Amino acid sequence: MQTIVEITGRNLSPEAIAQVARSGAHVSLTPEAIERIGHSRAVVDEVVRKGEKIYGVTSSVGAKTGTMLAPDRIPEFNRRLLLTHNMGHGPLASPETVRAMMVVLLNSMATGYLGVRPIMAEILVGALNMDRRIDVHLWGSMGQSDMSPIADLALELYKDHDFAAGEALALLNSSALSIGTAALAFHDLTRMLDLATLAGAFSMEGFAANPSIVSEAALNSRPFDGVLRHGRAIRAYLDGSYLMQPGGPRHLQDPLSFRSLPLIHGSAADSFAFAGKQLAIELGASQNNPIVAIEQRQLVSVANFDMVALAMALDVARLAMVPVVTSSTERLAKQADSFWSGLNVGLIEEDGVGLPGFNGLAQFHKSITSEARLLGAPVVSELASSSHSNGNLDRASMAGLAARRMADMATLCRSIFGMELMVAAQAVEMRQAKPLGAVTSQLFAFVRRAIPYAGAGQRVPHAGQLIAHLVANDAEIDRLIGMA
Repeated sequence: MQTIVEITGRNLSPEAIAQVARSGAHVSLTPEAIERIGHSRAVVDEVVRKGEKIYGVTSSVGAKTGTMLAPDRIPEFNRRLLLTHNMGHGPLASPETVRAMMVVLLNSMATGYLGVRPIMAEILVGALNMDRRIDVHLWGSMGQSDMSPIADLALELYKDHDFAAGEALALLNSSALSIGTAALAFHDLTRMLDLATLAGAFSMEGFAANPSIVSEAALNSRPFDGVLRHGRAIRAYLDGSYLMQPGGPRHLQDPLSFRSLPLIHGSAADSFAFAGKQLAIELGASQNNPIVAIEQRQLVSVANFDMVALAMALDVARLAMVPVVTSSTERLAKQADSFWSGLNVGLIEEDGVGLPGFNGLAQFHKSITSEARLLGAPVVSELASSSHSNGNLDRASMAGLAARRMADMATLCRSIFGMELMVAAQAVEMRQAKPLGAVTSQLFAFVRRAIPYAGAGQRVPHAGQLIAHLVANDAEIDRLIGMA
């Protein structure tokens, strides 16, 4: 049966966007949303009939604000306005990103703030449900709307239809690409944080770390929501593990990359909670100017295209992941280092050749972890410019860049935490640590289905094998994560 995501204009979620963008779910507008779009357009038509001066509807825009439009040339003005901003070139957005962008734009129409005709939404629904592919360039957004990418989409999507008053500006003011990219990236990075906690628990068994850090007494002494959730998750993953038995841990206190696990991951989770709340609000908010106020039957000038709230939220989430990936690379390095692990150098049995074993993987791991850390740099400290549109457009939030950086970080994180799983599995098996936890034992079996133990004279398995296994079996990983 075909999955259908109902678009209401009120409750769109990152999960629903991912369903449409990646899993081929269809969309439908609720009757209430269709009615709201119609009422919104009626307000615009009434204002146009009265001859009121409204920015981008009956007058020009930007440097020519205030210049009234000839009524018979409004369709021409709208199309040429899109062409004026259609400067797209460079890399193209992936098909799933474009679909996410289209879902966000459709939901924005359903809010009633845009004032477009119902036919505009109907065409968008049809394009999504037919999986129509449209080329959209990633470059061209200052975070004060996604003008050039939206022009790519609109000129192709509505190439056989004339635009009515105000419709081109309603589209150009949209930040649908930034928001759609952010929704997918946030969905992915949230999963990666949960994977990091699962991998961290497994590394504790590989290192024979002290589990006192996730005791209820320890967690309740720092009762942040995230600390409690991730600390208890680690404890659930390790339930029944040799670590929980007398003599299981090797040390009273471990390196901080192990000892601070619930604190680091908990702090990230709390930052994600803030970012997720901001994103949820943005998904149901207006990003256009002017907005249609249906109840007041008027159009109101605003600056809703300023995406500083989204950019800031994404900056917070990316920055929160920096300590998470940094501690991951430290745990991996310390398991491969015989001084810290108490195991063979490089976690490989000596065969007389003297190869470094998993130390080579540790170097690769550190390189991509460094990349992920650099992606955490905030974008809201942008350098503004007042040199265009007669100085009117003198801000830039760079929300689109913030979203793309989050997507890149999520991709790197899958490899970062996947390689931590590889090393933990090797350490667990070399240490002959038994029994493993209720969940980590299943995780160990999952890893071994993809890569073998590296014995004497054998090469370290290629990391790509396990990463591909993670991608192909993400439902299995979600099941293990959910066992906390």
